[in-house]
Amino acid sequence: MTKIPEGDWLAQLNESDLEDFWQRRANDLQFKQEVRLFGHPLVVESNEEGVLAAVEVALQNYTKTEQNKPPLGALQLVVQPMRQPPGPVPDDLMQQITYSGSADWLMMQLGGWGMVHLDLAKKRGTAVLDPQLAARPELVAQCVLHTLLLNLVISHGYGMLHASCLVRDEVALLLLAPHNTGKSTTALRLALAGFRLLTDSMVFVDGDGFLHGYPAGLAKLRGDMVEQFPELRPFLQPEIVRQETKYRVDLRAVNPDFVQETAVRPRKIILCLLSRHEQEATVVAEVGETEVIQAILRNSLYVDQPQVWRQNVANLQGVLVGVTAVALKLGSDQRTLIQLLNKLVA
Repeated sequence: MTKIPEGDWLAQLNESDLEDFWQRRANDLQFKQEVRLFGHPLVVESNEEGVLAAVEVALQNYTKTEQNKPPLGALQLVVQPMRQPPGPVPDDLMQQITYSGSADWLMMQLGGWGMVHLDLAKKRGTAVLDPQLAARPELVAQCVLHTLLLNLVISHGYGMLHASCLVRDEVALLLLAPHNTGKSTTALRLALAGFRLLTDSMVFVDGDGFLHGYPAGLAKLRGDMVEQFPELRPFLQPEIVRQETKYRVDLRAVNPDFVQETAVRPRKIILCLLSRHEQEATVVAEVGETEVIQAILRNSLYVDQPQVWRQNVANLQGVLVGVTAVALKLGSDQRTLIQLLNKLVA
C-alpha cells in the first residue's frame, strides 16, 4: 500500500502543474473598486484593472446625493476570451442582447461577446466579458452595468417611473407621455427656459421622498425635431433607439446650469400628462383620477410580473399621494407652453 507522506506535500507542487479547468486562477478578482450610487455603497471587483474604467463611465449617468444608505450589492466583471473569437464589437451591441429571467434571477446574453447573471436575492451580479468588449468601457457601461445597477436599485425598494423630471423653485415637474408624443422635446424646451433637467427617462423615488434620476442631464431628440434646436446642433450625437435614429444631447456639456445633478426632495410635484392637439396654443385641462392612475401604471416597471409591478407602484405612493395633476395638450407655439408651466410652478 502506498503511504501518503506526512507534512505539507501539496506545497511541493507548482500551481502551473494544476489544470485551471474553470479558469479560476485566471479569473482571480484581484482588483477592487468601492463606489456609491444614490447613497448606497457598491463593490465592483475584476480580474483586470482596465475594465473598472467602465464603472466611472456608468456613474456619470446617475444623480448624486449626500445620503448614507445600506450597501447596494456587489458586481464581478470577469474578462475571459471566448472559445470562438467573436470578432470586433458592434456599436449597436445593445440591439443584439437576449434577455432572460425567472423568479430572483436575470440573465443577458451579449451575442458572442459575453454573458451576465444577476441574483436579486443575494444582490450579486457577475459578467463574463470577451477582452474586445472589456476594452470598450462605454459599451460595458451601456450594455452591462446600467442593467445591473438599475435592477439592484429597484430591488432595494425604490419606486421607478418612466418620466422626464425638471426642477425649479423646489417644484418638480414630472412629464408623462406615450412614445413620440413630445416628452423629450418639451423637457429640452423647459431646460432652455430656466428649469433644470433631473432626467429625461427614469425617476427613482426613495423612502425619504427624494427624487433621483437616470440618466442625469441627457435627452434624446427625434430627427424631425433637431431643426427646432439649432443651438444644440454641435452637441448632438446619433444613437439607434428601437431601430430609429435619435440624437442624444448631454446638457451638462451645453451649460451645467441646465442640469439638476443632485437628488431633490421637492415641496411640490406637478404631474403633467402630455398629449398633442392641432391648435397653436398649448392648453392645460383637468385630468381625472382614473387617467392619472392609468398613466402611472403604463409608465412604471415590471408589467411582466404583476406582484413586483404592484410593489413598484406602492413604492411610488409616498410622493404621488396629493400630487397636482394636469393634462397638458401641446400646441405648435412653444411660448404658450413656457408661460403655462411658469404659472403652474408659481
